[in-house]
Amino acid sequence: MKILKIRFKNLNSLAGEWHIDFTHPAYVSDGIFAITGPTGSGKTTILDAICLALYGRTLRLDRVTKSGNEIMSRQTGECFAEVIFETQAGRFRCHWSQHRSRKKSDGDLQPPKHEIIDDTTDTVLETKINAVKIAVEEKTGMDYEQFTRSMLLAQGGFAAFLQAESGERASILEQITGTKIYGEISKRVHERQRDERGKLELLEVATAEITLLSKEEETKISEDLAENQKTEEETTAKYQDSNKSIQWLTGIDTLRSEIIDISKEADISSKELKAFEPEREKLNSALKAAELDGEFASLDSIRKQHSTDLESLKKD
Repeated sequence: MKILKIRFKNLNSLAGEWHIDFTHPAYVSDGIFAITGPTGSGKTTILDAICLALYGRTLRLDRVTKSGNEIMSRQTGECFAEVIFETQAGRFRCHWSQHRSRKKSDGDLQPPKHEIIDDTTDTVLETKINAVKIAVEEKTGMDYEQFTRSMLLAQGGFAAFLQAESGERASILEQITGTKIYGEISKRVHERQRDERGKLELLEVATAEITLLSKEEETKISEDLAENQKTEEETTAKYQDSNKSIQWLTGIDTLRSEIIDISKEADISSKELKAFEPEREKLNSALKAAELDGEFASLDSIRKQHSTDLESLKKD
């Protein structure tokens, strides 16, 4: 997060409107600068303005409401704080303000207003106080406590940062420097190492239960293996012989079945042939008669011709 500009009015002892542009060459060219001055000159007010603009509260005034505002300059009727800052999410402008009725110094305090704006497009992002708080935390990556401990080390804030828990300091520094991703990488590496170590321990336990064979045991196992292989080969040969025998016996049974079927068919054929015997004799006689059909026809023709000739002679 980089603060680019600060603008505020009527805060603490700094009455009137003030403006600080950190993009000015006087600040940019030197790179490092310090805001100094005697006690009460308004140094902390600048920090208050930053906190008010971003979070609506300050290190010295935890809450600013309609009922009380101790940060507004005395004898004034209004105050505001505005900060333009830049993060990886973009460039934004936060504005906080509060005034009295009719902006008179004796008027009643009115509810404070707070908004966050996209400074590039001038689009108002949020105007509700709680919504602005959430948006600021999202854009800056820091809540109020983290911001004050890391960005604003004033009024004992540096001591508070040093006295914070190591885990909290690490979280703050990660967000400031943008090295949170390395923390995630380290975490995942640690988890991976833990998982792999667990797997290794399981493997070591498993391998510890493995007993190495002596030379004699290895030889004995090799001999047993060779004997088992020989037995397997003999068993396989016997199986093949048995299988051939089974196939031969199965073939014999098949042939026997076929012979029985043929015998049955022969018996049936014999009975049919015997039953056909009378018809066969008739058929033989018919065949013999058929053989004489030609000669009988010739004889019959001669007879008819002879009758015709006799009739002719009688007429003569």
